[in-house]
Amino acid sequence: MRKSIPYGLLAFAVSTSLLVAQEGWSAKAGSGLTYNGGDSFGVNWLNFVQVGWSFANNENAADTNSFDVGTARTQLRGHAFSKNIIYRLQLDLADSGGAIGEDEFGDPIINGDSILKDAYAQYNFSTSDDGRVGVRLGQGKTMFGLESTGWVHGLWFVDRSIASQAFADARSRGAWVVGSVMEKDKPIRFAVGAMNTDASPVAAAAFGGEEASNPDNELSYVAAVNWDILGDFFGGEQTAEYWRQGDFRSGDTELKGTIGAGVALGNSQLPAGAQPDLESTTFNVNTAWTVNNINLLGEFYTRTDEIDGAGSAGETEPMGWAVSGGYLLPKSGDSAMQWGLGLRVAMVESDSSPFVAGVDADVTEISGVVNAFYHGHACKTQLQYTWQDIDPATGGSSQNNHILSLLFQLTF
Repeated sequence: MRKSIPYGLLAFAVSTSLLVAQEGWSAKAGSGLTYNGGDSFGVNWLNFVQVGWSFANNENAADTNSFDVGTARTQLRGHAFSKNIIYRLQLDLADSGGAIGEDEFGDPIINGDSILKDAYAQYNFSTSDDGRVGVRLGQGKTMFGLESTGWVHGLWFVDRSIASQAFADARSRGAWVVGSVMEKDKPIRFAVGAMNTDASPVAAAAFGGEEASNPDNELSYVAAVNWDILGDFFGGEQTAEYWRQGDFRSGDTELKGTIGAGVALGNSQLPAGAQPDLESTTFNVNTAWTVNNINLLGEFYTRTDEIDGAGSAGETEPMGWAVSGGYLLPKSGDSAMQWGLGLRVAMVESDSSPFVAGVDADVTEISGVVNAFYHGHACKTQLQYTWQDIDPATGGSSQNNHILSLLFQLTF
């Protein structure tokens, strides 16, 4: 078996080289392998891996010191039969699921998600010089929240803000209408969808995870819109899913920005069928800007949870926000490497809700990051320090934690 591994790798390398040598194929470091078969078929195969190390000096808990392969993804993206029929298949080989906490009855909450992250097909039924509108079916981002919708491959910080992680960083299965209009002027991007699970990742995992069937007779819904008020902000993409943070423009670096808002209506039922329904309403406003190598991002979330039959005791109103800024230093000589600096402040007030932060406390984080971009986001190292303050909502003393994180990413 061991002898067959190098032979298999050699065969794969040879076959890949032969494919690239054929007409229509191209390969580029950081962009993957692409085949352009005209209007009838096209595919891009892209892979990226994130290897990290983290040390946490916790005030009232044991310190942690650990290496991790947080992300190891492979993606196929393209069109079939027509350029109006597009698809995306993304797998994360580092995602193995597992227990993420306990529910109100002391039973473990299992994130049963497999390696499947995105698997959808989309038909653009309206295409013109003014924009594209299509219907999407399958599994993918809920399309709620700006930073959470953007690609994990293109984060300016090691991780998303705690506000984004608490209120919006989830996937689900469902149907969405997505589109962009006025693409050549000041694009407006929108998404309206019906899905199985809540937009909050903690709540979604509690109700079975992104791949779970809807256990109730009511679906969850989302509606979101962004307006690029000074011209295209997302590189001509129909949605913000491939957004890479930072201002890497080498030519005209004039001011560009986007402003947006969204609402997510969650209708969920705890597993076992006999548990009460959870109804939630979450609002989001967001904005992002770039100018002269400076990037800015701000988001605000407010959520209302109501547990059926629990009266006022089952009503909570958590909220969260995040503000960040970054600066990309100029290149030095002929080197492709650039340094990037960033500062972020974020806060989540849980209001004793078990469905947002996963902890009954108010959490504040201040993070500073130093980025070494060897080839933009395609190959980078990020060193981040986070000061974390946890203030329990039900008594007990607050604690200050210090977290040091190091991440290396390679895209190929």
